[in-house]
Parts: sequence; C-alpha cells; structure tokens
Amino acid sequence: MSKQFDVDGLKDCDQLVLDRLQQSSSIGQEKGMHMDELCQQLKLPMEKIKESIRSLEDEGLIYSTIDEFHYKAT
Repeated sequence: MSKQFDVDGLKDCDQLVLDRLQQSSSIGQEKGMHMDELCQQLKLPMEKIKESIRSLEDEGLIYSTIDEFHYKAT
C-alpha cells in the first residue's frame, strides 16, 4: 500500500489536521478540538480525519484530551 508523503513525511491530510490542531492549541483551548469541528473547518470526510488522527497519534504529534473525540497537538 503506497502513501503520498510531503517533505515532512506526513500525508497532506495529516498535515492539515496537525496545522489546525496546532492553531487551536495556541489559542488555548484546554479540551482540544473535537473531530466534528475538524471536519467542518477542513471540509474533509470524517473517515479521512479519523485516519489522520490515528496516524498523528501513533507519531506522538497529537493526543486525546477529555475523550476520544477531542485532540490537541503536542
């Protein structure tokens, strides 16, 4: 199975999700951002968001906060 990687080694969708979570972390949302909010803001299907979240979590770049639907960048 081949994956598209950009220069940082992240897929484009992963990078979009990470960028959005880093922005929300910098404005001080303690509970992080909900997956639904990511879908709305990035205009991406939930399955793509979930895939990116799994990947970014495995890489240690994001973590879940109050439940398995809210995430913040590390």
